[in-house]
Amino acid sequence: MKSETKTRKQIYQIVSQWQESGLSRQSFCEQENLNMLTFASWIKKEREQSQPFTQSLVPLQVAEYCTPTSNEFEVEYPNGVRLHLNAIPGEQELSRLIHIYREPCFH
Repeated sequence: MKSETKTRKQIYQIVSQWQESGLSRQSFCEQENLNMLTFASWIKKEREQSQPFTQSLVPLQVAEYCTPTSNEFEVEYPNGVRLHLNAIPGEQELSRLIHIYREPCFH
């Protein structure tokens, strides 16, 4: 049975609901009975439409400057998700962590 086609407004509302829920994509899709691949395509479309893709650097805000006393490192994404690491990542790993926010991730 083919599912109902969603309007752009409905898709925006569903994606916003997921972002505010704090749930993983998989958990949210199971809870809302959504297909994971369809949901991932909605997220991608919303990101593309809400932010034009550019190859330029984005501003980096440093909350506070201090001399590190440990190797702890934290990345906070625009959706509020925080990633806490026990080691300072290398340049390539840091780049991957920054860009992971823009890319759909499936496990």
